[in-house]
Amino acid sequence: MKRIIIITGYNKFFGQARKPWASLNTDLFVDELKKHGYNIELYEFYQIANDLVKLKNEIIIYSFSQKFNLRFLIKDTIRYLEKEGNIVIPDFNLLYCHENKGYQEFYKRQLGITKPKALYFSSKREMENMDIKFPKVLKMIEGTNGNGVFLVRSKKEVHRVLKKIEKQLSIFERIDLLRRHYFRKQKTFAGFPEFNPIKDFQQYRDYITQEVPFVLQDFVENLDCDYRVIVLYNHYFVVKRLTNKGDFRASGTKNFIFEFEMPNGMLDYAKEIFDSFKSPLLSMDIGYDGKDLRALN
Repeated sequence: MKRIIIITGYNKFFGQARKPWASLNTDLFVDELKKHGYNIELYEFYQIANDLVKLKNEIIIYSFSQKFNLRFLIKDTIRYLEKEGNIVIPDFNLLYCHENKGYQEFYKRQLGITKPKALYFSSKREMENMDIKFPKVLKMIEGTNGNGVFLVRSKKEVHRVLKKIEKQLSIFERIDLLRRHYFRKQKTFAGFPEFNPIKDFQQYRDYITQEVPFVLQDFVENLDCDYRVIVLYNHYFVVKRLTNKGDFRASGTKNFIFEFEMPNGMLDYAKEIFDSFKSPLLSMDIGYDGKDLRALN
């Protein structure tokens, strides 16, 4: 009998359904797989991480979680399991793309998905070294449902958006910086003859100043919707998502249309993207500006 290993979060949590804290019906999922002749074994991530269960050369389907503490364990465990010769679904590259729009751009580049083009920065200061044509879509590395996504038309607007997001120094940190700047001019450290108090102050100020990574993606004009395409093996499910009036984002609007005429060639384009991935299932957002189809996410 064919065997599938399913790895869940706490209490058989398999995310996600309606909301990040709402699990799919794991028991129903298991029952359906059993009806198709699979022998199912269920484990939790901590069991594999702590060597309570050894898995090699297995087929593994696993849950993800938005909980910060569990996400680390999931990523580390899946990387380990893949190195042990297991087939993990989704594969590690897709897992690493989840809530990581920066790595998504690297992975898309490797797969030959080049439009819309995006730039990836760890700091707005890196952006200053490049000649960038605007408008762009500014995306925070993490975020779903259109959160952390902004239309920007200049570097100045990028700075303005990020200033609202980046955590400012606390009063205690500012006092400490004043102390380091004005009251440590004679400071020395044994074994470090090149120590310079002013340089150290400047480096420390830079170190504690919060900066956030972000992506600048080419803005696709004339979009009043996008198409969410979900592929399960050779079955394609498509929904049209409308933008709200005055907004360029379709993600998160929940303004769905289920009966519509698709752009010519869209399913062929979706299949071309799907075939690039090593996964039996995939979700993608596709935009159409009247001329070209583009994988938005």
